[in-house]
Amino acid sequence: MSKLNRIPKSRLVAVGAVLAIILYLAVNSLSSTLFRSSRIDLTDGGLYSLSHGTVAMLDKLDEPIHMRLFMSAGLHQAAPALSAYASRVRAMLDTYESLSHGKITLEVIDPEPYSEEEDRAVGLGINRISLDGSSDPIYFGLAATNSTNGSANIPVFTPDREAFLEYDLTRLVAELGQPKKPVVALLDGLGMAGNPMAGQEPTQILTMLKETYSVETIGGDIDKLPDNTRVVLVVQPQKLSDRTLYTLDQWVLSGGATLVFADPFAETQVGPQPGMPVENNATDFQKMFDAWGVGFDAKKAIGDPDWAIRTVRNIGGRQAEVANYPWFAIHDDGFDRGDAVTSKLNAVVMTTAGSFTATGKDTTLKPLMYASADAGLLPAGEAADPYGDPRALLAKIEKSGGRPVVAARLEGKLHTAFPDGKPKDSAAEGTPIKESASAPNVILVGDADMLSDRNWLQKQNVLGRQVAQAFANNGDFLLNAVEQMAGGVALADLRSRTVSWRPFTRIDALERAAEERFLAKQQELTQRIADTEKKLKDASTTGEAKDGELVSAEQAKTIETFKSDLLSARAELREVQYQLRADVASLKNWIMVLIIGVVPAAVALVALVFALRRPRRPVPVRKA
Repeated sequence: MSKLNRIPKSRLVAVGAVLAIILYLAVNSLSSTLFRSSRIDLTDGGLYSLSHGTVAMLDKLDEPIHMRLFMSAGLHQAAPALSAYASRVRAMLDTYESLSHGKITLEVIDPEPYSEEEDRAVGLGINRISLDGSSDPIYFGLAATNSTNGSANIPVFTPDREAFLEYDLTRLVAELGQPKKPVVALLDGLGMAGNPMAGQEPTQILTMLKETYSVETIGGDIDKLPDNTRVVLVVQPQKLSDRTLYTLDQWVLSGGATLVFADPFAETQVGPQPGMPVENNATDFQKMFDAWGVGFDAKKAIGDPDWAIRTVRNIGGRQAEVANYPWFAIHDDGFDRGDAVTSKLNAVVMTTAGSFTATGKDTTLKPLMYASADAGLLPAGEAADPYGDPRALLAKIEKSGGRPVVAARLEGKLHTAFPDGKPKDSAAEGTPIKESASAPNVILVGDADMLSDRNWLQKQNVLGRQVAQAFANNGDFLLNAVEQMAGGVALADLRSRTVSWRPFTRIDALERAAEERFLAKQQELTQRIADTEKKLKDASTTGEAKDGELVSAEQAKTIETFKSDLLSARAELREVQYQLRADVASLKNWIMVLIIGVVPAAVALVALVFALRRPRRPVPVRKA
């Protein structure tokens, strides 16, 4: 200790600084090696954490996978906005490699212009990025192969997919890790495959489904499902023959996984020919529902005042944004958080959906998705009218005493819809099954439109490519359901964590209350204006005018009276519309004041209080 006291303090400070730098570098080097795949995620919803499903999949991976990350060295300089994302992609791939026990190998390649590496990138389907100010093309994509010549890639990592990074990587690994894809048999009555002749592309959900599964569309009279079928997907069933129904019946009774989307009015259903309307938009699956003990009224759709989506409609010749009660977004307590399919969903958009009830003594429904507590049923035809005023439907909503069930699992003992045996023209093999011997694996959904792109996607142009960006979890629901019903958990565990439907519930409630309060008066004034305009037109074309006069004195007096009434009615209507928005505008103003003024002032005040309360160091008193 005495020797240390003799060393000058300046030298001790210098030595301490050098040791601190050495310790800092050593700790960083050691942690980057030992904790390469570890991270602390403080984001809302754990968006940057590796899911348990992904970890479990990597732990059990049997098929070796070689990944090639094509990332140009000039990416950080040419596109600074991508710099942080590029670092995260590299870190995520390192994590996949380290957790795979050697089954995944990663190769990072800089495809310089006119090099063999650039030719490899192009040959493996990696897209070049052309950026302003950069004469050379930039590459930022991933190509992967397995031992059986299977290949998959991410042509370019775009910023809008950053929140889906783990899903995209896990999907790619899952695709290459199972060389033979499970089969999903699709009975499509909606038109998910699109129509190339009419320029209609397949729905995004179908495209995503094909990335992981072998989707085989079936139709006509079906006596046998495709080999290796894991899940049967029945979408908007209509006019199915008894032969087909019997095949589905036996599949379900034997425990086969079945997902049914039935819609009382499928607004997005594709007609038999381009431009031709659909003959009937309602589902026709009653024979199966009756046998299973399920109630589904194909003439009724759900109207939801609480969760209604606001849409723009032409009302009285003017564009108006109104609450569209048959169109609603399920969120919060509308999901069963205890089920793997819906546990992590944030929002699912339904349009003119139907509801299910249990009617059989041996069957029950386990709800997966509900409408809100204030929801009820409406005539499906009126609910789907694209030209009507949705606000007029409010008074027609009939509540049944409970929350409408939009999607549910079917539980209990199921009985056949063909008690007399298979149809005479059926070529199905095997002894007919009369009732289920094990728990059924069936999920029922009351809306087929939710599978259409319009219900959950918006498309944007990113780096010269059309990219679909989700605003709801409709696609995630289907993929989760198929994954879970087919026995997988990896993708189902990590989907849907990045889409957040967070409406301003207080503002929405005020808008709904204002609409309900002023709706009758607004409709009365709108009709009064229309009647007055008609009278004004009639008055201008009737009556006898004197020579040299365009209209008679009586006509002029009548016209002036009608004009006065018209101006008065319009003034009243403006006042009603102003009152309609006054509460909402007031709330928005208060929110602005709170964000811009009150919150910063409160933070500054707290900081000032802590600064004033900080104890001062006592001034040392020297002894004389």
